Amino acid sequence: MHVNVFSSCALVACEIGINQCTRILESAFQQQKEQQPKSKPTPIPSLILLSRDVRPATIVAHISLYANLLNIPTLILPGKASIELGKAVGVRSVAAAVFLSSCGEGASMSEDKQKEREWKETQNDVDSFVKYVISKIPK
Repeated sequence: MHVNVFSSCALVACEIGINQCTRILESAFQQQKEQQPKSKPTPIPSLILLSRDVRPATIVAHISLYANLLNIPTLILPGKASIELGKAVGVRSVAAAVFLSSCGEGASMSEDKQKEREWKETQNDVDSFVKYVISKIPK
């Protein structure tokens, strides 16, 4: 499932589902391994969300491995977050989600500035998600 999210910097895409996350991370890993830019720019994974309540846990274990290899921040959601996040996006549950930063406008920037911009986008996305999760905690 593909969802568009508006952040303060740019339009950020979010892919939901274990298979979709795996596909994106594998292509990012291959692209990093080849060290050759493709003719068509691809979105860059900037944040991964994993739900802790997924059983068996081994079905999402490879996602955190790819995230570690690609230096992508991973947020492990506590409790029954997969069901709550699923309700928010209109599906039964969400085991994994990956946020993709748009790379169209960053093509002319230097690599350091682009990484800094992506990091700020990721920080903003994580901050807004944490605020949302905190607001859902019963008092």
